Amino acid sequence: MRKLIVRLLIIPLILAVCSGCAIDVGLTPPEASTNYILAVSTASPTQTASRSVPTVAVRRPQTNTFLNSTGIAIIQPNQKALYYAKGKWATALPEMMQSAVIHSLNSTQQVRSYNNTQPGISADYHLVWSIEDFYARYDTKNTPPNIQVTLDCWLLDTSRASTPVASSVFTGQQTAKNKGLEAIVDAFNNSVEAALAEMNTWVTSNIEEHEHRKKMNSSRHAARN
Repeated sequence: MRKLIVRLLIIPLILAVCSGCAIDVGLTPPEASTNYILAVSTASPTQTASRSVPTVAVRRPQTNTFLNSTGIAIIQPNQKALYYAKGKWATALPEMMQSAVIHSLNSTQQVRSYNNTQPGISADYHLVWSIEDFYARYDTKNTPPNIQVTLDCWLLDTSRASTPVASSVFTGQQTAKNKGLEAIVDAFNNSVEAALAEMNTWVTSNIEEHEHRKKMNSSRHAARN
């Protein structure tokens, strides 16, 4: 876990932290400032199955300082990172993605997921994760950017002193249809949805397998006694 946290502090970019900066990639920004939200296709947490299912507390994701913002980040051909001038996320990226993951996991009907800061609730598992990439990367000034989303995840069993169950990395990539900000945000949505679909399968399958192993070990222990 310490290696994970340390690695979050190391990013191979020249980060020009300048919220609201103009960009030099030939993109025509919106005439007025616009707030965007992710619109991934996920069910509401209230629609989670009422039957007894394992619970997962989703922690606020770690990320580098540049992505811990409402700015929609881009990487220019010269490898400098900036934000779009007149477009931003409606909420800070970590909180927006935390909400998206909770809704996405609950849509599987296989687990009950929620914010780990909710008082009085003890979850069976914790999802500890980081946002490694969440950029619109430009190879040239004259072509639409390629959206890159990378999530580094650890699943912990809270009943066993937060023992790691599994870890994995999930990615989503899509080239925007054009250089307009609406098309770029749409590509972000599709990239996030692809990454979360893989994460859903990984979380639910690992929990199912881990719960089965615990039941088998418990049965063998009871048989010996």
